[in-house]
Amino acid sequence: MKTKFVVAVAVLLFMLAGSVVQAQGGGETVATGLNAPMGVLVAPDGSVYVIDSGMGGDEEIPFISPQTGQEITAQFGESARIVQIAADGTQSDVAALPSVLAGMEPIGGARLAMVDGTLYATAGQMLGELGTDAMENSAAVLKIEDGQVSEVASTWVVERDQNPDGTVVDSHPYGLTAAPDGSLWVTDAGGNSLLKVDPASGDIELVTAFDGVPSPLPSPTRDNALLTDPVPTGVVVDDSGTAYVSLLPGFPFIPGSSKVVQVSAGGEVSDYATGLTMLTDLRMGPDGNMYAVQVGQFTEQGPVPNMGRIIRIKEGDASEVVVDGLSFPTSVDFNANGDAYVTINGVGAPGSGEVVMFANVTGMEGTPVSEADAAAAAMMAKEGDATMTAEGD
Repeated sequence: MKTKFVVAVAVLLFMLAGSVVQAQGGGETVATGLNAPMGVLVAPDGSVYVIDSGMGGDEEIPFISPQTGQEITAQFGESARIVQIAADGTQSDVAALPSVLAGMEPIGGARLAMVDGTLYATAGQMLGELGTDAMENSAAVLKIEDGQVSEVASTWVVERDQNPDGTVVDSHPYGLTAAPDGSLWVTDAGGNSLLKVDPASGDIELVTAFDGVPSPLPSPTRDNALLTDPVPTGVVVDDSGTAYVSLLPGFPFIPGSSKVVQVSAGGEVSDYATGLTMLTDLRMGPDGNMYAVQVGQFTEQGPVPNMGRIIRIKEGDASEVVVDGLSFPTSVDFNANGDAYVTINGVGAPGSGEVVMFANVTGMEGTPVSEADAAAAAMMAKEGDATMTAEGD
């Protein structure tokens, strides 16, 4: 099943229920009380916006579960929020968006972008059969003006009518960026595709569909081939029209299987940066470097706490960790000074989501990812030995 990372780690809600994991690495908390925050945006004037998933609502609706592909009864309401964060930390609601609580997974807002002072968002997910329609303002790119939300373009229509990757009919618009020419580029994490949207006309076009990624497990949606879904997440577009896209990819989330790919103006895809793990966002910093978010890491024992990172992307296998020890970060953006704003606790108890600011990230010296991974593995092994010793006493 093609879903974002939250589906596979929803079990963490049990582990984190009632707790709030604090930011690490010297960051300053600038916003709290969010429900599974997915995206952060620093506007040209320095204003900070965050979008979260919400917690569903009181209305019960039929919904296709992203986890099982079966119809379930989900809770629906406009509890997802776009929030503006003032310099003094004051939080103001900008708009409310649809939110669906499907089992343990809230599905609502995903990412934000701004074109000529107007705010845009990706939101919602839709699975179904050919010919079905999406819910209002769901599986779509949305425009927000004066607190009002309107649909600009439906990613569901592209997935429903074209199913570009030829697998499950599933649209989950996730990554969003404003290109230098004013167009909006969208990664569909469910459809495994990259889309381009004209925000003025609403015209939407397919740029490319991403191939499956090698996996040790057979995929029932890919003729039982040893592949998993690429799950495109973040996207950056440069002045030449070349796009860079981070791939998660899907379960079993093998360390080192994530990467950043380069997509030419003609839709050709090639590897750019490799050897990475569970990337959920990609941004261009004011220093001209790209930065990615590592949401965490899975081992044979399950998810490892506080393995979230901010990574400076370098071509090949030369990427560097600049911030480490974060609790399930999902998104990053920068102000002109190189300070990074990061959403954390994208998976966690209701209200545990935060935005944390790390000063001068673009000026930080990085540690090669390979070295950081080796140090983390040694620490996990040491902790595992200590646990076994304690259990044997």
